[in-house]
Formats: sequence, C-alpha cells, structure tokens
Amino acid sequence: MPYMTFFKHHALTIAAVPLVSALLVVVFFVFPVSEYVELQQANAEPEEEQVARIVFVGDIMLDRHVRRMIDAHGAQHVLGGVRELIEGGDFAAGNLEGPITDSASVSGGTKVGDTNNMRFTFPPTSASLLSSFGFDLVSIANNHMRDFGTSGVESTKRRLDAAGIAHIGDPNGADPAMLVKNVNGIQVAFVAYNEFLGWEKEKTLQGIRDAKRDGADLVVVMTHWGEEYVAEPPERVRELFSLFKDAGANLVIGTHPHIIGIREDVGSMRVYYSLGNFVFDQYWNEEVRCGLAVTVTAIKKRGEVSLVYEETKIGMERDGKTVLGCS
Repeated sequence: MPYMTFFKHHALTIAAVPLVSALLVVVFFVFPVSEYVELQQANAEPEEEQVARIVFVGDIMLDRHVRRMIDAHGAQHVLGGVRELIEGGDFAAGNLEGPITDSASVSGGTKVGDTNNMRFTFPPTSASLLSSFGFDLVSIANNHMRDFGTSGVESTKRRLDAAGIAHIGDPNGADPAMLVKNVNGIQVAFVAYNEFLGWEKEKTLQGIRDAKRDGADLVVVMTHWGEEYVAEPPERVRELFSLFKDAGANLVIGTHPHIIGIREDVGSMRVYYSLGNFVFDQYWNEEVRCGLAVTVTAIKKRGEVSLVYEETKIGMERDGKTVLGCS
C-alpha cells in the first residue's frame, strides 16, 4: 500500500492514540488500582472460622471381666457413663488394645500370671458397639493386636470397616503410614507408631512428612510406647518424640503404660506420653483405675490453626463401668 494511502486509511487510529493515552492517565489517577483492590477487600465477607472437636481416649480392652459385664448387663452398663463425652466431639479416637475375632475368650476367668491372662480377643460385636458410642477411629498399633495371630488382625480390620470405624497402625503392614480425615472442614492427619511389633519409626516419620506435604491442618501421632505403670517416659521415648516434632507433628497421643503419663509443651506442640486406661479391668490402685480423655478443639481461620485442650479424668469401677471423674 502506498505511504499516503496508508496514512489516510489509518489517520483516525493514529490520531486517537494520544487521546486514549490521556484518558487512561485520567482514569488511573482518579480511580487508583490500589484503592479499587482495597475497596474489594473491604467489601469481601470475612472468612468464617472452622471448628473441630476431637476426643482422644486411652486403652480400650473388651475381654476378661469387661466382656463378662457386657454379656451380663449390656454395653450401656460399661460405656453409658461416658457416652456424652464421646458423642460431644465431632470425632473420637482411641487405642483398641486387642483383636476382634469370632474366637471364645481365653483370658476370662484367669488369674494374673496365668498363661492366657494377657491374651485378648474381643467379641465380634465390639466394632459396632464402639461405633454406636461415637467412635470414628482406633489405633491398632499395639502389643496385643496379634494375640490371635495375623488372622486376628485381619478379622479386626474387617469388623472395623463394616462398622465404619477407621483404623491406623496395622502390624501386618497393610495400613498406610497416615490417614487424613476431614473434620468440619479441617484436614486432620492421623499417624501411628508401635514400639512393640516391629513398626519402623521411619514409617511414622514418613507419614508425618507426607501429611505436611499434602497440606494437613493438624498432624496427630498416636503412639504405643514406654514402660507399663511408669508415668515418666524413658529416654528412648523422649528421643522419638523429638523426631516426631522435628518431622512436623502438632500433637502426640501416647498409650501403653496403663496410667496417666506426664505431658509436655514444646513451642506450639504438645505430647501426652500416656492417657492411661479407658476401658480396662485393672482395679488394684488409683493409678490404673484412672485414665485421661483429651478433647482437642481445632480452630482454623485465614489458614491458621490454633488448638485448645480440655482434659477429663476417667474412672474404671469394679463392676466394669467407665465413668466421668476418678477418685
């Protein structure tokens, strides 16, 4: 196209460039972008808080004297006194201290020191019983889960799955290192550790790291460790806690000693070295008859999560009942 023809053809466009530029300058100064953004933010709805209450309890043992009391008087007799506590949470978790099988009890009627006194199996209805009282998850990472062999573990998992109760810590190695549950919009990762059945600590550490990588809001490690009837954790347990902390855990819930252990806060992280018993037929002194339930309220706002703790003493009575309070 000849130069003059091009100029005539595009004269209006070329002439408009200074005018458009001037208008943009006026718009920029009259309606600054920063003020527009701030106005949008000011008019935006404030982010709502998300709140989740998670109840943790200690060792759950449904054989021996407890099993006889359930058979004679029903589950309400044993757990009715703590139903309100469990159901008061949005999610409830504990340590299932033995397998659920179709086998008859071999520990019932035995005495301390007898061969089968510490070999547990729980009734086939145990999973549905726990579900009916509000439990959502149990750890099966403990020293009694293989009391009836690997088949007892598999039976336990089938029963729990059928009852809608999640589980972590399969000593047969089939469970993933961590399990994430959405509790009222808060992503809670549960990771197991078992000191007694060959559960490698690296598996737990990897579960914590995976949970942090995947953006979990709260990472809870449920552990089975320590020495029976000793509240003070041994050095090896303290070292494990330090590893879990460094990997990114927010909370550690311990079981196995059968009595309430000490608790510690390190920065924003807390460890309960042992919650003690929750349902158990150990009555010989106050330490074993008293357990601890911990309700953790997780509050999330603007991506930040804060934790509030409420501790409730639990008592085990000689007639098999678990009740609020312990004296």
